[in-house]
Amino acid sequence: MTAIANMHFTSPSRSISVVEGPILVASDGSAVSHEALFNAARLASSAFGGSIEVIGVCEPMPGVAAGMDVLPVPAEIDEARRASMVDDLHRSVNIAAAGDPSWPINVLVGSPPRTLAVEAERRGAALIVMGIGRHNPLDRLFGTETTLATLRESRVPVLAVGPNFPAAPSHAVVGLDFSVASIQAAHLALHLLAPGGKITLVHVRPRFEHPSADWQAWDADYGRTLPPLFDQIVSQLEVPAGIAVETVTVRGDPAPALLAFAQQSNADLVGVGTQRHSLFERLVVGSVATRVLRTARVGVLAVPGRSDK
Repeated sequence: MTAIANMHFTSPSRSISVVEGPILVASDGSAVSHEALFNAARLASSAFGGSIEVIGVCEPMPGVAAGMDVLPVPAEIDEARRASMVDDLHRSVNIAAAGDPSWPINVLVGSPPRTLAVEAERRGAALIVMGIGRHNPLDRLFGTETTLATLRESRVPVLAVGPNFPAAPSHAVVGLDFSVASIQAAHLALHLLAPGGKITLVHVRPRFEHPSADWQAWDADYGRTLPPLFDQIVSQLEVPAGIAVETVTVRGDPAPALLAFAQQSNADLVGVGTQRHSLFERLVVGSVATRVLRTARVGVLAVPGRSDK
């Protein structure tokens, strides 16, 4: 396994598990696509066994500059805004056919990405369900950049969905680099599939080629390493009966190649793992997850890897 070892890939020997915590649905009550958001939450709850909780985060009003001083905003104003968001969320849950008035609703005051990440970890959440809103600038929390910022902070997997996300995906494509995070993404995606669905594990090989004998030997060694690694991963996944699994290797830049394959195969969910070891990597999350979240037109399941805090 020389080729893979030299790429610093993680051995896929660790056990795979799902945290049996609540499914947190993040919203501010202003989004127009709550059906997809709540359907995704129901799907995750059914798959992983956690209860559904709706959470909103009201960003505090900034202080007002007055000469050399900054006048703090009265606490009553933030509390009024928080109460208004609570009402909006109750209304959204009650109106949406996929909603359930019995779901607990909680609104906190703070920075949405950081607050969501901290609250998800504090509650032992299994998943944060958020939105990808690219066409309506009024969708404040139901938007891609807030979702991406939350993933930067979160140790909990994030499922980001758009208005066309199906009640249960029939085909999931997962980018597999054999890291623990990417294996976990495959495991979670597998359990979100509809009966009779299919999961495709896609490994993107380097696009770079060189005519030297050393390169040719390395590339050949790399190729021979992949089949047994794929087999080992598939054996770990405990695939439910009726679910098809296929493994595919493509060449190119990871994010574009993964998204191109997902589009060509009509996938409705893309799974990725993220790796964050340094402060810089924690800030950018990793180019693959960032580009997938920003450009995918299907649901995205992003699983954060371990990081040094």
